[in-house]
Amino acid sequence: MRLVLVAPPWNSLYRPSIQIATLAAAGERTACEYAYLDWCEFAIDALGWEPARFIPVYDTIGEELYGLGVGDWIFGGALPAAEGMDEPAVRAEYAAFLRQRGVAPDLVSCVLALRQAAVRFVADYAGRLLATGAEGFGFTTSFSQLLPALALARAVKDQAPDRYVFLGGANCDRPMGEAVMRAHPFVDAVVQGEGEAAMAALEAAGKPGEPLSAPGLVQRDGTGLRVSPPVNQTLDAVPVPRYDAYFDRLRRLPWRTLIEPEVALPFQMSRGCWWGEKLQCTFCGENGSGMPYRSRPGRQLVDTVRALTERHGVFDTYAVDTILARDDNGLAELAEAEVDITTFFEVKANLGAKELGVLRSAGVTMVQPGIESLSSGALKLLRKGATGFHNLRFLVLCRELGIDAQWNLLSAMPGETAAMLEEQLRLIPFLTHLAPPSTVSKVRVDRYSPYFEQPGEFGIELTGPEAKYRFVHPGPGVDRAALAYSFEHRETREPRGDAESMTALRRRLGARVGLWKKLHGQSRLDYRFGPDLTVVQDLRPQVGVGRRVLRGWEDELFRALVHGGRVSQALEKAGDPRAAGTLDAWAAAGWVHLEGLRGLVLAVHDSRFDELGRAAALGGRDAG
Repeated sequence: MRLVLVAPPWNSLYRPSIQIATLAAAGERTACEYAYLDWCEFAIDALGWEPARFIPVYDTIGEELYGLGVGDWIFGGALPAAEGMDEPAVRAEYAAFLRQRGVAPDLVSCVLALRQAAVRFVADYAGRLLATGAEGFGFTTSFSQLLPALALARAVKDQAPDRYVFLGGANCDRPMGEAVMRAHPFVDAVVQGEGEAAMAALEAAGKPGEPLSAPGLVQRDGTGLRVSPPVNQTLDAVPVPRYDAYFDRLRRLPWRTLIEPEVALPFQMSRGCWWGEKLQCTFCGENGSGMPYRSRPGRQLVDTVRALTERHGVFDTYAVDTILARDDNGLAELAEAEVDITTFFEVKANLGAKELGVLRSAGVTMVQPGIESLSSGALKLLRKGATGFHNLRFLVLCRELGIDAQWNLLSAMPGETAAMLEEQLRLIPFLTHLAPPSTVSKVRVDRYSPYFEQPGEFGIELTGPEAKYRFVHPGPGVDRAALAYSFEHRETREPRGDAESMTALRRRLGARVGLWKKLHGQSRLDYRFGPDLTVVQDLRPQVGVGRRVLRGWEDELFRALVHGGRVSQALEKAGDPRAAGTLDAWAAAGWVHLEGLRGLVLAVHDSRFDELGRAAALGGRDAG
């Protein structure tokens, strides 16, 4: 069967879809269509906006407003109206919902206009898909792509009932995929879990509707469903994705120069999460049925990124792995390859100086470390396998090496105490020279997470799908609990603090992070080493103490805690009875963070080397 795989809105404009490009590369009769690029062009024309004005709005809807269901709701108007639902009333109710949650009035008006435009786009684009002559159409879905995929699939079936339509991706993992099929009878099949085996079976099928057998494939069987459980496979036979169709479409956009400089090529070295296999983070549902960790040999990293960059002429890359491999990750080989490739990885925040030095030498310029909190007590609740000490050391090293650390701060996790919040409130004014979190948000309960699977263990009760789902999946009789990924909850245990005071502390935390972001660009806390002295420059707004010169035992004490060290050993090395008092003074001034038996200098080493030279220096020695 000839197939076309479609990447719907709201995929990032700057990333080709690794999902469809990988599956198509494994087959011989499968093509790719990047509908999100077509939608962006269509929406610009429909609104009559300049591309430079709309593209940031597209990004906002696809990323920042996912939690409100905006991207899905826009395309919901292209599906048949639910029983008893009146479109003007639907629009008014959702607009009120967005305004109540702080969405700007101009953006709300844009969302309403885009819902109207989406109806026209879907009908037009379905005709273009059918013009390819394909017999089957598959739609990848994650985050805000479910309703765009359903709308396009429905339009294809309306125009050509004999064509085969199927969905896959994170929104179709167990049991959501089966719920999609029950709610939308026009969907012929869904693929739950990893899609390579199902795609091979679909491509090999002689005609649409032919009974198939493949892991993860859910098909209709009379009035019921025939479900084949998903199977996690090795990555041995998974090819390097080919992004030719993305670049062909991008080149035809009149405003491509707004996108091209930011394009990064996704690649994959592993699936699953080795930390989640050991002790899954309480709030994380990211891997679904694919938790078992599988990794390619590290030597393939250089081959993979070279194949991608040489084929497409783009040197910025992006690993979609949920965690960097512990040992055989190929970064040392990539660092020695002498190519100007930059890349991104998700990592654990307990990496030390040597590991981060190797990352930076390999061209890793951005990381997502999953810091989540600066309180060791909160991190223990979240099962992060790291402490506040680890997270602060990570931020110091990233600033020193020129690595962009993208992280979020979580609060309101079950069991959180006032002390955990107050600890962070005291600490943040001293950290303005380090990378601030992107957002501060309450912990969410997502499907597949321990919070979702064992709520009673954490003293919570699920109270139903998040509010956005009544707009995304409207109407009576809809099984939203089976379709939803994120859920509301309430704590069932005795609260550890007064609710009103805890809310006030969380608001203060958000405000303090806002100030951190504002001050970050003008904040500085660094040091330089001389032969027998250290010069510290403390120009942090509000708390800085200016320039200080450390000599003798003070110099020894300071150096002993750079990148972390044992306090007892640092005091012994200083060898002066005044050292303990000085260390307490440094901690009070935010020069040093003390936690348990360890201390960490919070200042950044300004060695006047370039960052890659510094990375080579760190990567060649063990962490302190």
